[in-house]
Amino acid sequence: GFASTTIEQIVAPLGISKRTFFRYFDTKEDLVFEWQKEMAPALVEGLHSRPGHETPFTAVSQTLFSLAARTNENPDLAFALMRLLKETATLAGREMERRTVWEQALTAALIEREGHAAMPRLKARIIVGMAMTAWIAALDEWNIDGGKAELRTLVEQAFSLAKEQP
Repeated sequence: GFASTTIEQIVAPLGISKRTFFRYFDTKEDLVFEWQKEMAPALVEGLHSRPGHETPFTAVSQTLFSLAARTNENPDLAFALMRLLKETATLAGREMERRTVWEQALTAALIEREGHAAMPRLKARIIVGMAMTAWIAALDEWNIDGGKAELRTLVEQAFSLAKEQP
């Protein structure tokens, strides 16, 4: 498991030293989340590029939906990562931190997109929170199903259900 895997076990097959590893990563958890470093700016850029006629919820949902396309590029790797995040408490905590960063970035971007007068912070937070909750619920269902279901379909269903709520 992740918790019992040592840095030595990670670097040995790569032919690098622990010292080299720690030049790039502070912890082994950082290695798992390296791919997410640029995700918040990419999501903000994605939200800003959405068509202006879309409702705020649709714009945020479609921005998050773009992540499902990435998952479909390598579903086995995505599922293995999802399972690792769910099974390792320290990684689950770090994942929650990352999602908070995404929510904050998307909230600020939504306010900027819609204008401060039309989109008070509380409203933006609720819209982003609903979309993020739907996204996470779809990922959780995909994980529970063993990664067998089509993630894009689950995400579409989750966003549709969230959109139906008053």
